[in-house]
Amino acid sequence: MKVETGVIAAAGSGTRMLPVTLGYPKELLAIINKPALHLIIEEFINSGLKKIILITGANPEPLQRQYDVSIAPPRGKYKPLDEFFDKLAGIEIIFEPQQGPYGNGTPLLVARPHIPAGEGFIYAYGDDIIKATKPFALQLIEKHQRTNSLVVGTQEVAWEDVVRYGIAQIKEGSSERFMYDVVEKPTREEAASNLAMFGRFLLSTDIIQILTEIPLGQANELWLTDAVREYIKRGGAVSAEAVAGGEWLTIGDPINYLKTLMEYALDDAAIRQALAPRLKARLSLEE
Repeated sequence: MKVETGVIAAAGSGTRMLPVTLGYPKELLAIINKPALHLIIEEFINSGLKKIILITGANPEPLQRQYDVSIAPPRGKYKPLDEFFDKLAGIEIIFEPQQGPYGNGTPLLVARPHIPAGEGFIYAYGDDIIKATKPFALQLIEKHQRTNSLVVGTQEVAWEDVVRYGIAQIKEGSSERFMYDVVEKPTREEAASNLAMFGRFLLSTDIIQILTEIPLGQANELWLTDAVREYIKRGGAVSAEAVAGGEWLTIGDPINYLKTLMEYALDDAAIRQALAPRLKARLSLEE
C-alpha cells in the first residue's frame, strides 16, 4: 500500500496551556526556534510523504500564515526562513477546518476527500512530537511494508496511567506485536498491557469508512480507538510499533511542554553549554 499522505490534527483548543493558547494554536508553540508542528512536518517530509493535510480549528489563519508557501516572505534575507521554506518545496499542504462531532476520529472524516482510495496515510496528533534518530513515520512505513498491517505507535507508560490512554492488547508470542484488541482508557484491571497508543498511526481508508459506521463512544465522542478495534474484529491486521532510537514527547500541558523543550535544548551544544552553569547552580541550591 502506497503511503504518501500525512494528516495532522491541529484543531484542539489547548486549554491546558492557557492563556498562551488564547487565539493561538498550541501546535505553534516554539521548540527553540521552530514551531512544534514543524517538527512533525519535517518528520513527514523526511519519511517521503508528498501531501500534508492540516486539520485546523475554526480559524485556520495562524497556520496558513506559517505554512502557506504562496504568502511566504521574500527569499534571501533570513537564512533560517529560506531553509524553512526549502523544506516545504514540492510538498502539497492542504488546510481544512474541523467540523463534526468531538473526538480524535473526526479529523480523518474531514481529511477523507484528499486521501486517494486504496492508499495508506500517516495520522499524527499535533501536540505529539517523536524525537528519534530515524523519522518515526518512516519506521511505521517500513513496519507496514514488512507486515502488510496497519501500524500504531506505542510506548510503555506507568500502570497507574493506563486509564489516560488507548491501550494496545498484544497477541501472545507475536514477534511483530500484532494486536488482538485495543481498549480506550481501561481501568488497571481491564488493561492487559501498559502499551499506550500515542499520536502516530499508519492507517488505511478502511478505518475512515469504519468511522462513518460506528456510533459515538465514550463522552459522546468519535474515537479512533473504536475504529481500530472494529477493524481488528473484522479481521484486519494491526501491529504495534515502539520508537526505535528515540521517544514520544508531548506539548499538551506546561510540564510536558517544558520537558520537550529541554530535550531539544540539551541536544544543541551551544545551548547546553550556556545552560549548564545555571542548571547546576539551581539544582545545588535545592539539595
